[in-house]
Amino acid sequence: MKCSSRHPLVAALLLLASLVAISHGLHAEATASAVSPSSTVSPNEIRIAKFHDDRTSAVSLTFDDGLRNQNDVAVPFLDQYGLRATFFIIPGRTPETDEEAAKKKPGDWGGISWKRLKELAAKGHEIASHTWMHDALISTTPDGRRVDMEPAKLDEAFSRAYQAIKEKIGVAPFTCATPGNASDDTIRAAVHKYHPVFREHLMERFGDWPPSGKNFTTEQANAIVDRHIDGGTQMVWMIHAVTDGYNAQSGPEVLGNHLKYLKSREDVLWVDTYAAVSRYVMERDAAKLIASSSGNGATFSLQCPLDSKLFNDPLTVVIPAPGAVKAEAKRSGSAAPLPVTIRDGKILVEAAPSSDPVVVSWSGGKS
Repeated sequence: MKCSSRHPLVAALLLLASLVAISHGLHAEATASAVSPSSTVSPNEIRIAKFHDDRTSAVSLTFDDGLRNQNDVAVPFLDQYGLRATFFIIPGRTPETDEEAAKKKPGDWGGISWKRLKELAAKGHEIASHTWMHDALISTTPDGRRVDMEPAKLDEAFSRAYQAIKEKIGVAPFTCATPGNASDDTIRAAVHKYHPVFREHLMERFGDWPPSGKNFTTEQANAIVDRHIDGGTQMVWMIHAVTDGYNAQSGPEVLGNHLKYLKSREDVLWVDTYAAVSRYVMERDAAKLIASSSGNGATFSLQCPLDSKLFNDPLTVVIPAPGAVKAEAKRSGSAAPLPVTIRDGKILVEAAPSSDPVVVSWSGGKS
């Protein structure tokens, strides 16, 4: 017998199954929308920024020898563009007063007084060590033999400079640069007895080499910085005389126009003292980020084994949050808000390393 239609009971069962399937599908779609990955950031996406404020690159301006023209010419440019620099000074050649400093030629070592250096430190500049007297740590005899400074004198070159800066400025010098950039295992050990950081790598010379020429241009300097921005790397300018003296420029505008360029690239470039950038990088590399998230909120801690008396600068923690318009962050147990910025679909939180968790919440994101 040929059957052209279903039995009424079979048809009813099929209809019921179809309705159940449709209902299940709608429920699944609603559930998927409610727990969409776009509403909760993955803890794996939360990260420590490579550089402060999630900038692409970092540059430090370091001035060697404490020359008078650095104070007379470079500092006004730094003030004009709101930039901070590092001054590697020679404490054993540094005069007490401005009157004594004025007697020196613009390019003479130790041309900035302790009084003025303390004022520069109060503005946020770093006063650091270039050893006590700038004596050669490694020298060569006329017949080509290498001569190393005696161990006791080597230690004194660093210890006396360290103590003088600590007493006169009120802040122990975090960084050090050696005369002629001399470096070996013995020198390195002597430096690190007093300073966490030694200017040994990442340097770019602001000027001609050999240093007798004055052909270095702002355009050359800008191109060097651009290369580091493109590579996402840290760099350190090594600057000596601005106008008169060793490795001087053709005129003050070479440095002035370059500082103007640095200021114009602040969207991608972090310009700060050598101590500030070095401290951030060391904390970043040592810190362990532990994060969790739920909805429009996240919690993280920054555990760092470094000495918190020396390494306590905030790190920038980046939380992806497309569409966020308002955010706040507080450390657990504290009512004080932490600095927060929203930019390019990301929340940037400034928090010093600590095992105490930071709680972040925001509104306006995808949900």
